[in-house]
Amino acid sequence: MPVLRDCYDTIAVGGGPAGTTFAHLMKRAGRDVLLVERGSHPRFCVGESLLPATTPVWRELGLVERFEKAGFVRKFGAYFSFADGGHTEYIHFPDARDAASPHAYQVPRAAFDQLLWEAALEAGVDSVENTEVRGIVFDGDRATGVDLRLPDGSDRRVHARLIADCSGRATLLARQLALRERDPRLDTLALYSHYADPILSTGEDAGTIGIIATDFGWMWFIPFAGKTASVGAVLRRSAYTEMRKASHDREALWSRILEQVPAVSARLRGAVQSRPVSLTADFQYRSRRLAGDGWVMLGDAGAFLDPVFSSGVHLAMTGARRASQVVEKVLARGRSPRARDFARYVRVTRSELRAYSRYICAWYEPDFREVFMRPPHGKPGVEWITREILPVLTGNVSRPWRARLPVDILRALGRLKRWGDERAARDS
Repeated sequence: MPVLRDCYDTIAVGGGPAGTTFAHLMKRAGRDVLLVERGSHPRFCVGESLLPATTPVWRELGLVERFEKAGFVRKFGAYFSFADGGHTEYIHFPDARDAASPHAYQVPRAAFDQLLWEAALEAGVDSVENTEVRGIVFDGDRATGVDLRLPDGSDRRVHARLIADCSGRATLLARQLALRERDPRLDTLALYSHYADPILSTGEDAGTIGIIATDFGWMWFIPFAGKTASVGAVLRRSAYTEMRKASHDREALWSRILEQVPAVSARLRGAVQSRPVSLTADFQYRSRRLAGDGWVMLGDAGAFLDPVFSSGVHLAMTGARRASQVVEKVLARGRSPRARDFARYVRVTRSELRAYSRYICAWYEPDFREVFMRPPHGKPGVEWITREILPVLTGNVSRPWRARLPVDILRALGRLKRWGDERAARDS
């Protein structure tokens, strides 16, 4: 059994990217940190595609060398296509202005999360695995600690000046405080699996993610090193319900999905499914508050976005870095963090979430897809729009107004094109 102190400067609940990043950075600042994980590493997790804009955090934590040593395949961009595989549109990260790096990585999350966990522990972070956080302890409105159920079945209360909820989709604090709400604009769920020996690209394209638009939603194809890939489908709940009428067996339903998407199934010809099909529901939600006296929510604990633009790990790690700077500044003044100390953290986080949400909601509009995935290259203004969108796809949403303008223009162009097509059809 680990030897735990009665009180820490900070406790990070959750051993994923947000929790390990926050704990690692706080320890580097000289703080006493406890990192709590309800499972144990390595453990499977979806969300394997990373973005170049997270690179400054990786460099700060000395992780880039570890990624290269682990053999994670480099991701230089993405391709977008429709279900039949036609009219493919490529984006190339090195073409982005002010890019933090020309590439990101595609990572099996079990290996990636374990690497982040080990790096935090090597920095001196105290940790416990297979430990359930049964609740956050409050004194009035202030969070003061956590109640733990340790691996041996015993209970322990540990106090801290700041509790960082990094519990991911468990949304520990949001549920305890009744702050969690579904995003009313999207109602989706995901099915996904892993495959060995699919048809993969080579060279610089070896790590290119495939994003395929479908009638039911969209699919991803994420290549890994070692001739493996993650394949998933995000479905509108209405489409999923309709498919379930034909078959309640998850594997059979998955086969039906693949039959509808030749752009994916062609790459799986001869491949071997190496994981059972998993399902994750409620693929977009948020918390009404992100911080309070003595607590802050990081990453998926505070909000989860549809993963079409691979923003999850990026927002988790950069948000953890931003929050750690706030906490260290306050602790250095000799007091515990209050809600108002996180005002800028909340404002920036909300702004980034809104920027991505704008793109995600547009992605489900057929008019937007038509011009986003089939832009009329060569026409005036089109290359400018492409240049403005590319930084967002690399993870750079630090200037929200620049992220909003191109997507709004594309939405308008999509509606205009549809109107023109309908008029031409009436006149013919």
